[in-house]
Amino acid sequence: MKNLLLLLCVLFFGVGLKAQNLDVGIRIQKTHGMYWENGITAQYTIEKFKPDNFYIGLSYVSSRLGTAMSSNALKQDNYIFNTGWNFGKEVKPLRFHARLNFGYFHAEQVSDIFKDVPNTAFLFSPEIGLKYTFSQLPLTLNLGSGYYLFTGEGGDSPGTLQPLYYHLDVTYQIFKN
Repeated sequence: MKNLLLLLCVLFFGVGLKAQNLDVGIRIQKTHGMYWENGITAQYTIEKFKPDNFYIGLSYVSSRLGTAMSSNALKQDNYIFNTGWNFGKEVKPLRFHARLNFGYFHAEQVSDIFKDVPNTAFLFSPEIGLKYTFSQLPLTLNLGSGYYLFTGEGGDSPGTLQPLYYHLDVTYQIFKN
């Protein structure tokens, strides 16, 4: 799994050299009824394919940077690859967007008594939201909500992986061609 994530990172940043836009920033995420999970995110558009609408990205969010920093909450990590679409033919400051997220979830095993409880899962979630791009600053705010479709039933999934989540991404535009 780590090799797959490494390959995705190499492809992501390698293709980024031909990108129209590259935005990098922080992601603040709340799983409904559970943990705050914070981390980093990066999004870029490809110059030769609908650069004002289509984008791809990577995110890493973890309870280590959220709820687990100040409590004994379970430490869990989410590695997410996404593809998205900004709606509208004209580029406006406020736009609706839709996203498909694919990823991997891992929670630490804190005790041997939990060894039979799953601590990993593959992630797939559709997401909708609003994206606001400042005209005078290289900043973008992205507010969205998603729903993990494949979290498993009962003993098939980690107990802390809940389906509904909300997030705020604050990104800085590294470059724009």
